[in-house]
Amino acid sequence: MALRWLGGTPALLARTLRDAEWKPLLDFVTPAFFEVMPARALLGQGRELVGNARDRERFRAVTERSQRALDARGVAVRLEPDEDAEGPRELAEQPEAERRARGQRVLEIYFAQLLGSEVALLDLRADRFAGDGPDLAWRPGPYYVAWDGAFLDALRRLYRGFYRDDEAMLAGALATLRLEGARDVLLGHFGAGDQTTVRFDRRHFQSSFHDVFVHCKEAGIRLHANFLPLGVYLATLYDHLALLDAAFDVRAAFERADGR
Repeated sequence: MALRWLGGTPALLARTLRDAEWKPLLDFVTPAFFEVMPARALLGQGRELVGNARDRERFRAVTERSQRALDARGVAVRLEPDEDAEGPRELAEQPEAERRARGQRVLEIYFAQLLGSEVALLDLRADRFAGDGPDLAWRPGPYYVAWDGAFLDALRRLYRGFYRDDEAMLAGALATLRLEGARDVLLGHFGAGDQTTVRFDRRHFQSSFHDVFVHCKEAGIRLHANFLPLGVYLATLYDHLALLDAAFDVRAAFERADGR
């Protein structure tokens, strides 16, 4: 998706993210996204992300904190400096069982960071991982967010309400996020059936979130600025899992990361 259609504050944000080498991630963001985000909050969130990326000392501290959080949740991955990223070129040549095992681990990382820490490293792209099995190494770029507490609490309740079949918790989380009217679209995004054999498609990710943003636009809803880093986090997850080209047990990854 080209960025030429952007104007005003969104254009400034796009240029900021492009300078930080985030341009490919904006391909997952549709024009409707910028119409449901308060311009000042959105620009502030973008600048915060870029500022985080430039502060290497703080990033090192966040990486250490994230490693402790992943260890506490039993997720076997080793965080390393990001200088030597591997690349996704060999993924298609790996046996399906290996690709599936790697994808399960990446899903566990996604959930474990959301459920076990107030800070998340956002870069789950395939070229940021190396090795396999117990020797899986993650070398994320310096992109992270310290979540707003109320937003993170609602996001946790959203996932737990869905995977624990707790309708009251799910409804409360949707209300907090102002997404009650987009319930069906969001549940479709989570996947049909019992979520034990889910294949990831980048077009599905883009279309489902576009539908959410269109609903919010039509309802006059303004979303929390943390939807920007959440979108980046989900985009890198989908990108990685789509490259692995296998079906994954998302429910099992959630259960393992939640540990309840």
